[in-house]
Amino acid sequence: MTLFKSLYDTLEREEGDTYMWMLPYSTLMLVLMIMFSALYVYSYQDTIRYELALTSMEESTEDISPSLKEIVLAQKIDEFIHELKMEGIAEIKTTPHAIKLSLASPAIFDSASAEVRPELMPLMLKLYEHLRLMENMIIVEGHTDNVPIHTSKYSSNWELSAARAFSMIYFYIQRGIDPRRLVAHGYGEHRPTHSNTSQVGRAMNRRIEITILREGFAK
Repeated sequence: MTLFKSLYDTLEREEGDTYMWMLPYSTLMLVLMIMFSALYVYSYQDTIRYELALTSMEESTEDISPSLKEIVLAQKIDEFIHELKMEGIAEIKTTPHAIKLSLASPAIFDSASAEVRPELMPLMLKLYEHLRLMENMIIVEGHTDNVPIHTSKYSSNWELSAARAFSMIYFYIQRGIDPRRLVAHGYGEHRPTHSNTSQVGRAMNRRIEITILREGFAK
């Protein structure tokens, strides 16, 4: 009887030892699940900050990579827009290919004028402080609504939109940005984002778009 009890105790102890490894393993799996769930939720809350966090984890030197500069730029532009209370006037969008800043034309140009208004200068200068440290291509596009224009200086919306785009790139050329990095396009009324049948739609179509091409997507 004593022999059987001894064998039973030995088997019970060995069986308990066999399953002990499952405790730390299950704990590790739980921690990993919580971490990835948190990252998943965080990515939907703020794409820019999520990408910045992941990229920062990969940085192991003091040198800042071009991709990290792009992410920081996008985050800073978003902060500048709120800091300068330009919500509704300026909008930032980030994609794997580019960072695009859209600006409402009435807020940056007077009617039928291609001269940048002083109110926009703080944002343009803050943008410049980052662009001068980068090598990315910068494309500036001018857009108008479909209301015909004919002045002594501009005979069409196409000319006005091109002049406004060139006005923006001259701002950066004068401050030392390499002209080879800058491209200006004037599209007139031919690339609307909204219907021109309403006043609100026409106002949305009168815009300037500054596109910073991300690394690997330069034209």
